[in-house]
Amino acid sequence: MQKRLTTIDDLLRFAAPSEPRLSPDGKWVAYLVKTVHEKNNRYETRLYLVPSDGSAPPRVFTQGESVSNHRWAPDSQSLAFVRADEKKSQLWQLSLSGGEAVKRTDLPQGSLGDVAFSPKGTQILFSFRPADEAWSEQATEGRKKANQSSPPRVITRPRWRQEGLGWLPAGTFQLHVLDLATGEVEKRTASERDYGSLCWSPDGQQIAYTQNAGKDPDMESGATGLFVWELGQTESKQQTEPKQLGKLGPKGGLAWSPDGNWIAFAGHDHVDEVWGTWNIHPWIVDIATGESRDLTPDWDVTVGDSALGEVYGRGDNGPVWDGESLFFVASDKGEVGVYKVGQGGGVPEKCTPEGCSEVGVSAAAGKIATLRLTSHDAGDIYVDGKRLSEHNAALCAEVKFFEPVAFVAGDVPCFALLPEGDGPHPTVLYIHGGPHLMYGRWHLFHEFQALAAAGFVVLYPNPRGSKGYGEAWTGAIRDNWGEPAMADALACVDHALAQGWADSERLAVMGGSYGGYLTGWIIGHSERFQCAIAERGVYNLVSFGGTTDFITRDHSFFLSNHTNDTESFRRNSPLTYAGNVKTPVMIVHSEGDLRCPVSQGDEYFRAVKRTNPAETVYLRYGPEASHELSRGGPPDLRIDRQRRFHDWLKKYLLPGEPHLFF
Repeated sequence: MQKRLTTIDDLLRFAAPSEPRLSPDGKWVAYLVKTVHEKNNRYETRLYLVPSDGSAPPRVFTQGESVSNHRWAPDSQSLAFVRADEKKSQLWQLSLSGGEAVKRTDLPQGSLGDVAFSPKGTQILFSFRPADEAWSEQATEGRKKANQSSPPRVITRPRWRQEGLGWLPAGTFQLHVLDLATGEVEKRTASERDYGSLCWSPDGQQIAYTQNAGKDPDMESGATGLFVWELGQTESKQQTEPKQLGKLGPKGGLAWSPDGNWIAFAGHDHVDEVWGTWNIHPWIVDIATGESRDLTPDWDVTVGDSALGEVYGRGDNGPVWDGESLFFVASDKGEVGVYKVGQGGGVPEKCTPEGCSEVGVSAAAGKIATLRLTSHDAGDIYVDGKRLSEHNAALCAEVKFFEPVAFVAGDVPCFALLPEGDGPHPTVLYIHGGPHLMYGRWHLFHEFQALAAAGFVVLYPNPRGSKGYGEAWTGAIRDNWGEPAMADALACVDHALAQGWADSERLAVMGGSYGGYLTGWIIGHSERFQCAIAERGVYNLVSFGGTTDFITRDHSFFLSNHTNDTESFRRNSPLTYAGNVKTPVMIVHSEGDLRCPVSQGDEYFRAVKRTNPAETVYLRYGPEASHELSRGGPPDLRIDRQRRFHDWLKKYLLPGEPHLFF
């Protein structure tokens, strides 16, 4: 059968495997698969099991409501996971031998954080944050029935809401212990600060956890400490204080070594971290001495998956122990892979083969499980390099995906998708967000594929500010967000023109978040593009500082603050140059966006509309859509968004093509 090119509607057909986790005995891999339920306009996430030797195909392990946070029991005979029960997140347990899942907790409405079985499998340690009683589902419904108004929210902290979560409750994530024999849950802490990543010691006598240790956790978010505590104690009756180990700095992914002597984590020791400039590395801390050590101090690469994508899942970044070695995921030069380093440190060994990315890792019993992606496959589960699943086999057999072209424009790393036929073609320069993220070479990006299938060249560079190319490249836009990245993005366009791919009379620029920012910056400084799409961007850094969900520290990334010392904020804001815009532009924002609040789109639209001689349109989605609309928003709105984008581009770059909206 001859393959066809992808369509916008194919977005709804992708299955996204994620979070592979090997059983302790190494015989099974448990993982999640997220799919679209088109009729109900929502996503469903199921837990799957597959033998690690590939002796049988994967099978669905859970039904009903979506699940998350799955963890193996130490005996490899059951799995615990989080699932909602009457809109309340609870811990459930399901045996490999079959039967119904057993609900293990009866928690009030709230959020479950990290989850960990004790080494003997008799307890489960987890963190939990309750919802505010006045804003629980029950209280809200009660007010509606009684025709009562909502009470005011009393806000005392600078950070009072979060993208993807909404309003933050007054409570914090605290440690709880579930006794599996009795079913009793005991709250073990009562701190005003959140407990983060956690793990058990191999003998089950201690736990390790992360917690902010700065004077103000909102204003010093990078001051994360690592603590060890004998779980037999409680904070109300402590014989000794929790012991703090190592240095302060962002950290997570705690993993206790099998011999009990070390705790590994991913992080760094820059307490003043701002927006991910510094590389994250694998570290270990000596339990006996409390001394911590960066295992890769001379390695200019960052741990974690920094690549963007909208149809594939993610996995654990690690580090995870395998004997005396550590495995972890890292991002390097547009590729994401699994790496290995011994506890003695040095330059890590890359374990991922060429021609793919691996964005999740798990280790047990001498085996390594990964989530592997390619440019024509949205990801599947592998163990020791052997493929165990094919969740998108039918779609991939039907659809032809374009292979990305990697090139360097000057010193700017870039990728392109080239449509069928000889050029020059209408061309879209698509700028990523972050700004400290990157485009991945081996990551299937459906939106780009659909644009190429419609006849557009898609250029996607990693300009200065991107992750994956060293700390100097990432930090090169400090206090200068626009000029260096604009020069790099335009160098990508110039290369495409010189190659005969692009048509200089049919160019568009677009992007989301920081990509929306840079789109606004470019059209305020250049008239070379025939149209633009600026999505969920930051346009006024002064107002952004007081409305975004995270805290912008004074005189850090920008040499200003957003109240009484605003010079560099104003100089770096696209809004300052809105009067220069002469390009047809569609501004796109969502009411549910808390990262770059919708007021940013409101301000920019009005400023550009006042003076722009060309068409200016504002596409304002409702509260159902957030900053993550393009990646995880309601399925129908994701389709609507792409259709409107195609129509806008066709109007200005393919004027003879039919279009629906503009």
